[in-house]
Amino acid sequence: MKELNRTAGPIEPRRHRRDRSKEVDKDRRARWRRRRLAAVALAAGALLVGGIFVDYSVVHGDTIRRGVHSGEVDLGGMTKGEAGEALTRHVSGKLEEIELGDGAATFTGEELGVQVDAGSAVEEAYSVGRRGGIFQRLSDFVGSYLGGGVGVTAAATYDEAAARKALEGVAADLNTEPKDAAPVVNEGGEVEVEEAAAGRVVDVEATLGNLGRSLEGLSGEVALAEERKEPAVSTEEARTSAPTKLLGEYKTDYAWDPDEGRQANLRMASGAVDRTTLAPGEEFSFTEQAGSLDYETAKVFTDGGISQEEGGGLCQVSSTLYMAANYAGLEITERHPHYALLSYIKPGFDATVWFGEWQPLDMKFKNTTDGTIVIREFVDEDGFLTAQILGNEPTGKKVVMSAEKIKESPTTGIEWATSKKVTDENGQVIFDDTLYTDTYSYNPPVPEELKHETEAPRTAGWTDPTNTTGWAD
Repeated sequence: MKELNRTAGPIEPRRHRRDRSKEVDKDRRARWRRRRLAAVALAAGALLVGGIFVDYSVVHGDTIRRGVHSGEVDLGGMTKGEAGEALTRHVSGKLEEIELGDGAATFTGEELGVQVDAGSAVEEAYSVGRRGGIFQRLSDFVGSYLGGGVGVTAAATYDEAAARKALEGVAADLNTEPKDAAPVVNEGGEVEVEEAAAGRVVDVEATLGNLGRSLEGLSGEVALAEERKEPAVSTEEARTSAPTKLLGEYKTDYAWDPDEGRQANLRMASGAVDRTTLAPGEEFSFTEQAGSLDYETAKVFTDGGISQEEGGGLCQVSSTLYMAANYAGLEITERHPHYALLSYIKPGFDATVWFGEWQPLDMKFKNTTDGTIVIREFVDEDGFLTAQILGNEPTGKKVVMSAEKIKESPTTGIEWATSKKVTDENGQVIFDDTLYTDTYSYNPPVPEELKHETEAPRTAGWTDPTNTTGWAD
């Protein structure tokens, strides 16, 4: 029979009580081990911090901490003096030559007054490991031994007066004014356009700033600060308005007088005039253009007679050009008649010049067109002295020049009236009047020694070759 307890239930088996003392001992041993490790770590940290606080010079003496550098120069283990010499040598070598722009100019560091300030960098390098509190020394320690090292920068300066003078010299050499495109006459006598070119201006102040920044980075390459100046007339604009159209032309006989001095003078003077360009509104002066040449002696009217003077024959050049300017419809601003009648040109169509200081005489006209004109004057293949005025487009005007003798008297001379008639593109007369009346003396006798056998000019009898432009009636 089962044993019953007092409650008449079955009797439970007896349970043994758990032993807690062993678990307590195990926990105590673990805590002790953790405390011991913490103590060791604390001691190590204390030693580390203590080491950081210890002045670097106590351990390493009067040298710079390992791992300190200035750019490519390792300063670790050097004394201040050694570091200063090494930095000065290194920086001076890098800045021995200073190049401006892309080879625009090169100067020595000495010419620009470049100096190396190694002292500040050396002091900063020496202070690494000796400066500041715990965090600064900890940063120096980590940077020196655990990082990429501690860097210091050696500064370089320049002498402003010396550098400014050097840069102003560069600017004087490099500064250029923009060049406008302009029509020119080539060797073949054709008008072509000389291309435009931009100018440049060196900014000295801005370049000095670039020099300072380059030296801060210890670089010998300095950007040249400059501005580009555009021309007022571009190549395309000049090509569009190139003066290639014949506006007016006139011819006189070059070869009728065989005097070599006279013919040489005609060639020199016409060569000085040839290819001259005039902008709209600009005035041409014959004496300014051709008055300063070393002319030969040849026949001239002087003191009521004929003699030889330097520049004889130049009036044929000025007279021929004067008539071309008339037929081009330009405004004549100065013109003077000769003393006596001429063989090569009709009375009233002449324009004398005199380069003397006393009562100088000039022939002038103004470009009254809207574009640039080119003056041509040369001896053509037929032996005529030819003057031409070239422009961008015909003015539309037609010009007829005429001259007639009004009266003649042995006492008062020979009087001629010159007239001009101008019509527009519609045939409407816009000018028809007498320009002026000139009185010429009778031709003085030619001295025997100046006479020569020659045919009359091909314009003898003053046959006016004004139909060369096709405008004359």
